[in-house]
Amino acid sequence: MTQALTTHLSPAPPSVLSAFDARWSSVLSMARTVRLCLREARPLVQVMFVLRFVTGALLTASAAHHRPDAPHLLLGAAAWWAATVSVYVFNGVSDLCEDRANRSRRPLASGRLTEEAARRAVAVTALTGLLLSCAAGWRVAEATAVFLALGYAYSAPAIAAKCRSWSASAVTCAAAGTTYLAGVASSGSTLTPEAAVFALVLSLGVGLIAAVAKDLGSTRGDALAGRRTLAVIRGEHSARRFCAASGGALALALTAGALWVHELPLDAAAVVFAVGALCVAGRCLPLRRMGARMRSRHFRAPYRSWMATQYAVHLTALTALIWA
Repeated sequence: MTQALTTHLSPAPPSVLSAFDARWSSVLSMARTVRLCLREARPLVQVMFVLRFVTGALLTASAAHHRPDAPHLLLGAAAWWAATVSVYVFNGVSDLCEDRANRSRRPLASGRLTEEAARRAVAVTALTGLLLSCAAGWRVAEATAVFLALGYAYSAPAIAAKCRSWSASAVTCAAAGTTYLAGVASSGSTLTPEAAVFALVLSLGVGLIAAVAKDLGSTRGDALAGRRTLAVIRGEHSARRFCAASGGALALALTAGALWVHELPLDAAAVVFAVGALCVAGRCLPLRRMGARMRSRHFRAPYRSWMATQYAVHLTALTALIWA
């Protein structure tokens, strides 16, 4: 009897424990790779693209007095998130040289995420995005394919639109515009004047402000990589003035559009955008009488102000839809 109990309670063979440990280590390694890929793809940017998609859908559906198809909207948003991750991880792979020269702390540049794992993630997320977009509708699938093509054209070595400010602005503006149009497609409605004005001005903001402001403080690495951005060619002071002027011009454009359309979501968005444009302009002031640490922080200030402005404008427009 004692022998029987001893046999029953004996520990598992070492081979079973080893197999369990190997599988658990594999799961942990995969989870760590996924976390690092998501961080490399910039979480705030991922959320911003999904927010653009949803805003385009809801603005259009509200103006057309049409209730959007929730399953299609959710599938489309998930597809856009996956496509955004694919595009930005690919951008991180292509930016390794510049990021290391600029002493970036991103997972790829710091070596925490391997290039091989990142390339696998690019393929998996791109395929996932395309499959989900097909489930959301053919128009969303077409927009997803265009978005992926624009993202790869921005970073691919043979084309590398990122290497010149004009091409970087054109591609990023088109990518943002495609996001809004994909949202419109998922809503099942046609593009309305309200959504068109909103999408046009905010897309131009991505091309004229974000695409230029993101290069501030990175001129050393960009120049080593052969980039011919505005900050590299004309200097960061000129790039800052360009961002400030673009913000002011776009604020006027959105205000004019709001007065023409005269809908509460667009009116509210125009007010918030004007305040944000002033903040961006203030962050673009010359770097005088600042210590080295303050100068380092101030380099990214215009881009961060623009990102905060985008969030505030989109959330304000969506909130106004509830009250309209």
